[in-house]
Amino acid sequence: MTFSVVIPLYNKEQYVVDTINSVLNQTFNDYEVIVVDDGSTDHSKDRVKTIQSSRLKCIFQDNQGVAVARNTGIENANGDYIAFLDADDYWHPDYLETIYSLINRYPESDMYVSAYRVVLENGKVRYSKTLNNEDTLIKSYWMTYKNVYDTVWTSATVIKQSAIYRAGMFTPGEEIGEDLDLWARVAKNNPLVAYSPKVRVDYRRNAAENARRRVKIAYPKALLNLLKAEMVSPKWSDAEKFWMRKKYNRKMCIYVFTTILAGEKRIARIILKEWKKDNNNQYILPLYISSLLPNNINKVVYNLRLKVF
Repeated sequence: MTFSVVIPLYNKEQYVVDTINSVLNQTFNDYEVIVVDDGSTDHSKDRVKTIQSSRLKCIFQDNQGVAVARNTGIENANGDYIAFLDADDYWHPDYLETIYSLINRYPESDMYVSAYRVVLENGKVRYSKTLNNEDTLIKSYWMTYKNVYDTVWTSATVIKQSAIYRAGMFTPGEEIGEDLDLWARVAKNNPLVAYSPKVRVDYRRNAAENARRRVKIAYPKALLNLLKAEMVSPKWSDAEKFWMRKKYNRKMCIYVFTTILAGEKRIARIILKEWKKDNNNQYILPLYISSLLPNNINKVVYNLRLKVF
């Protein structure tokens, strides 16, 4: 079998049927769909049970987090390639066909991605950056960090199953950034990324139970630790390390700001002090000022950011 589509599910009753149907309507036919319900407390499980398809496999488990849910899907997969799809996102009918074309053209890669559309809460639409006008092989995953929206983004990413096992699967317990952590570990072994500029996926940016809204403090511990280690590795060029540092700083910025929003301002200032020792950058002063402001002002700033990006 070519593809196993892994869909982790937690409280997405409003979206999950459309999401699964977007897979079942693919023009490419050699695939299976594995939905892992991670202890949903709404009607998600009942909605999934209404779908009748020989391609569909449903697994129900106690809530253990999205990383474990994805690992469960991978462990039950028969496909040579694992296609990831969040339960509130949507594939265009020729997504898998587009990815299959990339696989045939660039078999030396372990990672295959397409461009995607970001649907914001206010109805506006943004697009991931178009890197080329045609399919291409990106020589370094790390250089994709320069783009505003992640080039390698979960619902538009397919990875060789063997490469996932070699990288060590998703890190259990990680609530945010667990996908970027795995992509980076795959890239440590093989940094090549096969890319299609065709927009074949819709990302519902502000859907209910989106991790950005669900996780109180956005601390991607595994990703930050990995980037910190790779930034001093002789394996990578100065340019690659530059963009690793940029990604690290951006993730640290979100971590500190959400710590402030959670009411842990003293802890946020301690984190800032340690971060400054390691890398004094343009985010330090604004974040320190934020830690002194009333939280209602910080919340307005954060909600505005969610609406526009």
